[in-house]
Amino acid sequence: MDIQLLETFLVVCEERNLSRAAVRLFRTQPAVTRQIQALEAQLGVRLIDRSPRGVVPTRQGEELRARGARILGELRSLKDLGSEAEGPGGELHIACSDNVASHFLAPLLGRYVKACPRVQVRLVSGVTPSIANLVEREACELGFVLLPLRNPRLELRPVLQYRNVAVFPPRGAPKGLREITVKALCERPLVLLTRETATRRSFDEMVNARGFQLRHILEVGSIAVQKAMIRAGLGTGILPGYTLEKGDGLPSLPVQGARIHTLALCHLKAKPLSAPARHLLETLPEVRPLP
Repeated sequence: MDIQLLETFLVVCEERNLSRAAVRLFRTQPAVTRQIQALEAQLGVRLIDRSPRGVVPTRQGEELRARGARILGELRSLKDLGSEAEGPGGELHIACSDNVASHFLAPLLGRYVKACPRVQVRLVSGVTPSIANLVEREACELGFVLLPLRNPRLELRPVLQYRNVAVFPPRGAPKGLREITVKALCERPLVLLTRETATRRSFDEMVNARGFQLRHILEVGSIAVQKAMIRAGLGTGILPGYTLEKGDGLPSLPVQGARIHTLALCHLKAKPLSAPARHLLETLPEVRPLP
């Protein structure tokens, strides 16, 4: 079997889209299609099904994907023989949310790439359900997810605990308070993330549980935009505590009754971690439980 054909097939399975796979492989879409057809001809089976929503592996394709990923992993590890003194090499695919990538993972990866310069890191964006799926089907080796998550195939290691906090415009924090109530927040103009985010869902649950209603809301799609709007005086925001940075210039207060959230690293229980993944785990801090 041509290894390049197998690599192309695995990328197509990961992207679930021929056009995106072609971009990632620096090839044209017809060239990727021809390679998949050549692999199907070699094996004598159909490997993918096409639909308006993209491509998915057939039963035989799913078996090849799982076995092919292990084969390529072994081949990549063989390339590192004789060069262990230079540190691990190869690729490391990590799935996480944009917030986790920007505010938690970025400084860790800064140290990691200096210690492991031969590792090529690729980040795949997603939310907890899709991240767990990427790790389970071996499209990514590691993922950062929010607990609770019930998946018996995944090993879960807590790496961060945090609470959501109220963030105010410069010089706009209430005076003399050690925390702010949900009722007081509902009486203010608010800058909130969209309803699809875990941060927004958690705050909405607190509001609904107390029978309050949100009145003046500006919805934004990212924490960077949220901070900019708060800084401009457009309202008070609810942010994960770990996303606040010294240079933001935004005062904050704990929210009364805010629950603890736990971020965890996940990987497959049944598959040994690669050398690049093991080295990344060694850089992760011990989780500090919140009171």
